[in-house]
Amino acid sequence: MIFLAVCSGLDIRFRRLPFWFLLSGIVFGTVLEFCEDGIGGALFWNILPGLFLLLISLALPAQIGGGDGWMLMASGAIAGWEDSLLLLEGGLLVMFPVAFFWTVLQKKRKKTLPFAPFMLAAYLYKLILL
Repeated sequence: MIFLAVCSGLDIRFRRLPFWFLLSGIVFGTVLEFCEDGIGGALFWNILPGLFLLLISLALPAQIGGGDGWMLMASGAIAGWEDSLLLLEGGLLVMFPVAFFWTVLQKKRKKTLPFAPFMLAAYLYKLILL
C-alpha cells in the first residue's frame, strides 16, 4: 500500500513515475517471492496483468502511460497476481465514471488523468470492505 501511495502522489503531481522506483518495486517483489516460494514461484503470473497493460500502452501511447503498466507489474510482484488483477479492474471501475464526468465538464479534451490514485482507491476499498 505504501508503494501505491507513493506512486499515486508522484502520478498526481508530475504525471510521471520514475523508472528506477518502479524497477526497485519489481526487484523487491521478486526477492520477496523467491524467499517465500523459491525458484518455482508464480512471479510470471504476478507480473502478467502489468505486462498486459504495458503492451496496451505501447499500442495506445496517447491514452495509457507506460508507467502504469510498470507500476502494476511492481504491485503484482509485491502483492501477487490476485491483487494485481484487483488493482487493474478496480482502478478501471473507479476511473470510468470520473473520466466520463471529467470529459463532459471540461472544455479542453487534452488533459489526462493519473491512473495510480484510482488503483490506490481500489486497494483501499479491498482493505476496508472486503
